[in-house]
Amino acid sequence: MQYFSGTLRDRLWFVRATWPPLLLAVGCLALSRVYEPIWWAGLCVAATILLCLDSAARHREFRRLRHSVRKARGLSGEALARFRAARTTWCSRRAAIAAAHAEGFEDDARALVSGWGYKPWHVFPDRAFSFNSPFLRASFWQSVLGWRR
Repeated sequence: MQYFSGTLRDRLWFVRATWPPLLLAVGCLALSRVYEPIWWAGLCVAATILLCLDSAARHREFRRLRHSVRKARGLSGEALARFRAARTTWCSRRAAIAAAHAEGFEDDARALVSGWGYKPWHVFPDRAFSFNSPFLRASFWQSVLGWRR
């Protein structure tokens, strides 16, 4: 596979690490075409921008996690601590699993995630429908926008 240069491979890892918010962004754009009022289209475009910012934040998280996994030569020490910190949201888990996969530790990452009790259909953040919902916290939105973590 001579045509898989480092640059193209990095782009493919970007998609693998950030596909949840990108898929949701495409869905928002599609929804903007469903209903005619301008406020609906504006809301969908705003959601798309938010999801694109989240995708960029997940990519930065992926790069940090990948560097930690490479440095630790597995999911231990600082890499394990960063991996645990990334477990509370679906998008972060996907970025963490992609980072471990990029370094050859996907089986270990999937074992950790399943050991924590997460299933593929757990797409909402932990405690999303409680009084302690992350949607009500500034730190969650700072993480989504890439200002923190």
